[in-house]
Amino acid sequence: MSSTDHVHVDRAAQLADAARVAAGTRDRQALFYEGPADIGKTSLLLEIHRRHATAGSYYVDLGRIVEKNDVLAHIARQARRQEIPVDAFQTVRDRLAQAGSLSVNDMRARNSSITMVVNVFKDRKLQLDAMSDALLDTLTAPPRQPVICLDGFEQCEAPMRDWLSDDLLPDLLSRRGTSVFLAGRQVPRLGRPYAALTRTMALPPFDVATVEEWISTLGFDSLKGEGARIHTHHGGVPGLIREFFDLHAEPSGTR
Repeated sequence: MSSTDHVHVDRAAQLADAARVAAGTRDRQALFYEGPADIGKTSLLLEIHRRHATAGSYYVDLGRIVEKNDVLAHIARQARRQEIPVDAFQTVRDRLAQAGSLSVNDMRARNSSITMVVNVFKDRKLQLDAMSDALLDTLTAPPRQPVICLDGFEQCEAPMRDWLSDDLLPDLLSRRGTSVFLAGRQVPRLGRPYAALTRTMALPPFDVATVEEWISTLGFDSLKGEGARIHTHHGGVPGLIREFFDLHAEPSGTR
């Protein structure tokens, strides 16, 4: 295990803002974090997820998921681990799986009308909506106030991006008490009225003081006072600085 694992520094302003959103003390329900690779988007989302775990927090790495219903299934698995029953979701999911067992060619063989084929896909859309509603109705039932963290938005293919932007995110934001934190190199732009509930921000690089704080947190005595040099060399980019610390070995007797 790397010496930098489970160490989180800085982003105090973003974490404080996220805490206010999750507590319902802000007029927004969602914060979207945008920025290039290695700027610390995933680290921030994981820290938000960790800090709100006891209240009901769900983290989804969108880069690892292909199918829309798997996003919901991943959240449902986390709900079960928190002992939140998701029976209604599972029932609708089973029905969707049964409907998907008939291919388009099967339907054409049974009925040559193209209308029949179109209706199959419409029905799947309706079932996906029903599955989403069944899960979110459970997760947002009082007194629950779920925190949803969605990472890697830019890694989604177009159908998934469209579904997230047009269906899932609006569905989440239409439910009071639900807060959403999303990160990506690019993030969605929502229409009215959901845009007013969302704030998008670019994550900046770390400053020298934060690099020094990181050195102190890790206990790297030999690097104390080297924060400015390390910051300049790596441009303040958290991911690059983390790689440097991962490779650092403290001389014996310095601790």
